[in-house]
Amino acid sequence: EATIKPLNELRGAHLNQHMPSGTTPQEEKSHRSRLAKCWIPLVTILMAAVLYNRIPLHRGGHQAKSSYIISGSFKSSSLYVLRYDRKNKKLEVVQSVPGHGPHQYLYIDRPNHRLYVTSWKEPPHLSAWSIQIDRPGGVHPRLSLINQAPITAVSSYITSKHGLLFSVGGPTGEIHQLNSDTGAIEEKLQELLFVPVEALHSEDKSRKALRNGSHAIEISSLDEVFVPHLGHNSIWVYNLNPQKRSLEFSSEVKCLQPGDGPRHSVISEDGQRLYVVTEHTSRVDLYHVTPSGIVHQASSSVIEEPLEHSKYRGDTVRILPSSFLDSTTDHEFIFATTRGIDYAQHGQLAVFKYDMNTSTLDNLLRWETPTSGGKANAVEFSQVKLVGNKVELVLTDDEVGWVSILECDLDKRTVTVISSCLIDQKGIGASHAVWI
Repeated sequence: EATIKPLNELRGAHLNQHMPSGTTPQEEKSHRSRLAKCWIPLVTILMAAVLYNRIPLHRGGHQAKSSYIISGSFKSSSLYVLRYDRKNKKLEVVQSVPGHGPHQYLYIDRPNHRLYVTSWKEPPHLSAWSIQIDRPGGVHPRLSLINQAPITAVSSYITSKHGLLFSVGGPTGEIHQLNSDTGAIEEKLQELLFVPVEALHSEDKSRKALRNGSHAIEISSLDEVFVPHLGHNSIWVYNLNPQKRSLEFSSEVKCLQPGDGPRHSVISEDGQRLYVVTEHTSRVDLYHVTPSGIVHQASSSVIEEPLEHSKYRGDTVRILPSSFLDSTTDHEFIFATTRGIDYAQHGQLAVFKYDMNTSTLDNLLRWETPTSGGKANAVEFSQVKLVGNKVELVLTDDEVGWVSILECDLDKRTVTVISSCLIDQKGIGASHAVWI
């Protein structure tokens, strides 16, 4: 068997191997000094090469060669692992895992390599998965089920903070404790009610309730919690108490117009701005977060003709992380999508620019998606920063089943499909995808 010698032994052997015979101690010292001057830069270069190949660099143009994505489906119970070969611009499914779906929404805990998912399957439940990345002899990341936890009603969106798991859907929402060692979903700590307690027993708790009930949950850096409620046409605001491990109701804020149907929200990094996309009017509303609640500040339409909103259904909204911008700026970019009302109507992706100096929210570009999106048309940002003001995203399609890699050039105001693949047979639609 080959033995690995310590670096100092190898260095000494290397120096002795090249030492001329018959030298004086002074000459030997001088010779070693000259070799050291050559050796140290060589070691530095070798170590840098090793680190470069072992640690993917995601900034400044040194892009990771490959990235992995996990996608759910509205028409399959499986979860899918996809590999995106950035060099060859190729996206492919590398693993299909029997799950407990259909899985409509995924939350990834990257530091701990865990995945939490919601499901349309009844009885209602949440699932926790481990993402095995550094497996001995393994090539691709693999998913393995940690556990499942029963919930009262089918949940839509899910998120986590302070070792707690938050989910909402239809008439209820729930908070669960997470096991810090295994990531397992443990004790239910609190149940949120969006209907009178006496009415809960007779309320619809299936996935159909998501159309007219609570739909998403977002937690700010300041521990404020926001729940868009489609049926109540309002945003519910809570305060998170990490010590008590519970939410305290703060206020309910109605949308601008009757029938807007707030569906999804996202909060700025500083916790000061809340962006909400409306399902029935395909609009992004910006609210300023104050100590006393949220106050509407600006709005902009996802679609070009706002009066034609009946042809669309607003879907997701995302804020581009500030770390993806080339420099610290006084603005932020918001991405939002809407779906076609049927397969004949293609969906739309819109990009907005919020100017912090003028407090204005302006449309930067609109792009027609390849299909209606079906029940999906969701987007998520890659963890890789591209050269210049370009953004890499994944887009899911439920109509045909495409998962696509998009590249948005904020300077040229263009969106390009870089690569696409079907997650399964045609018609097995993709729901929501996250980058590992």
